[in-house]
Amino acid sequence: MVPEHLKPVPWINQDCKGAGTLHLGGSFEEIAFSEREVWKGNHPEKPYVLVSQPSLFDESRAPKGKHTLWAYCHVPNNSDKDCSEEIINQIERYAPGFRDIIISTHTISAPEFEAYNQNYIGGDINGGAQTVKQLLGRPVFQWDPYKLPADGMYICSSSTPPGGGVHGMCGFHAAKSALKNEFGIRV
Repeated sequence: MVPEHLKPVPWINQDCKGAGTLHLGGSFEEIAFSEREVWKGNHPEKPYVLVSQPSLFDESRAPKGKHTLWAYCHVPNNSDKDCSEEIINQIERYAPGFRDIIISTHTISAPEFEAYNQNYIGGDINGGAQTVKQLLGRPVFQWDPYKLPADGMYICSSSTPPGGGVHGMCGFHAAKSALKNEFGIRV
């Protein structure tokens, strides 16, 4: 029998056990309420939580026999509140017993995130407002936003279309641009 602390997250929904990314938040109304609270400068009791389980697909992301999970929730700009407890509580709703298998945690606040990367102003990993103009014109408005003016240089991040929250698509489109421009390969 495998000890509890070596098991993956005990998700109720079996499909979650094999998902690389999960979005937790309950009903549409609950998620909308949570996001409105953040917009008003409050910290919701039940935040919208984004979860990644990278060690399910890449064993090098955790020690042998263990698993890595990272999660975050939206907070007001520049918040220094540790929302670990709220995040764990949200995960517990969908994976009872999760709290019991946590070996260690690491938390970083929005100001610390900005100190880590100055593009994350106020801790915003999306690099600012996700308006239509921003989504189409980041980081500069040009036909191929992934190709930089310097030869052979490309960019992909939440600062390029389609923006943050569309996991992997910025890199996918930047790779397509590089293949097309550098090697004439169309994907």
